[in-house]
Amino acid sequence: MARKAKNNSRGHKTKAGMLLSKYIKEIADEATELLKKEDTGEDEDRMATKAEALARTIWKLASGFDEVIVKIDKDGKRTETTKRHGPNSTYVGIVLDRTEGRAPLLASDKDAGIAIADRVSAEGKNRINNIIKDRKK
Repeated sequence: MARKAKNNSRGHKTKAGMLLSKYIKEIADEATELLKKEDTGEDEDRMATKAEALARTIWKLASGFDEVIVKIDKDGKRTETTKRHGPNSTYVGIVLDRTEGRAPLLASDKDAGIAIADRVSAEGKNRINNIIKDRKK
């Protein structure tokens, strides 16, 4: 009985995960984000999908950027300073993985740091070994 309940729970989790992915994809396709011409290098501001805006943010963090900080003192004097933000290695990794088609890492604590492709390979080996053991019996 316990095994059947576990499988049933897995089915619900799978269905919930699929629904979540579906809605995230729908939200990602919404063209609600304003991209400024200064940020895109285009001739005018335009609307973009949330997915494009997120991708541009990841790219910006991966490549580094300059932030202009504007301060106005009590006399109304305006000063601008530029702060340089260097490339963030986490986002560089994301960009490289996506452009090279690498599998992302698993998020669970049990398998932390193991690429999905490696986990699938290991699981396949385990199943093949179990089949061989069963046939030897």
